[in-house]
Amino acid sequence: MTHPFTKILGQIEVAIYIVASLLLSAAAFIVFGSAVVEFYNAAVHTSMITGVIKLLENLLLALMLVELLYTVIVSIETRSLMAEPFLVVGLVAAVRRILTISVEGAHLMESDLERFSWVLYEIGLLAVLILILVVSIYILRKSAHFKPDPRGLRSPPADEPQDN
Repeated sequence: MTHPFTKILGQIEVAIYIVASLLLSAAAFIVFGSAVVEFYNAAVHTSMITGVIKLLENLLLALMLVELLYTVIVSIETRSLMAEPFLVVGLVAAVRRILTISVEGAHLMESDLERFSWVLYEIGLLAVLILILVVSIYILRKSAHFKPDPRGLRSPPADEPQDN
């Protein structure tokens, strides 16, 4: 028999998850809207390339927020925390950072070679991080403890049988 206090704490936990999911949803919509506005402004006032880069950068941020939202939803439903969505968020964040510093680094190549070399080091480290995250996701999916999405939103890899 569970203690009544434990039940109250569980309900508080769910309430916090719901508030967090609403805030993440709002933030994702705001970032998405901002991405469209920034793309338009950059495309009209500077260049289409700058607009596309800003759009991609903001869409990746929105994707990170949606991935965190997914993690919260699964946590509410399963009462457990899954590692894979956090790895995916890290992967998207690393790709987003590479895009950002690549644009910054293009301007440094002509003006500040020392800072440009640091940008190259950072890109190299981020590439290693991406490799580690991809391998981690692969190992996690191949482990005996990996459970596919309980809601069926994400299907397991093709070589694994699906439970219906």
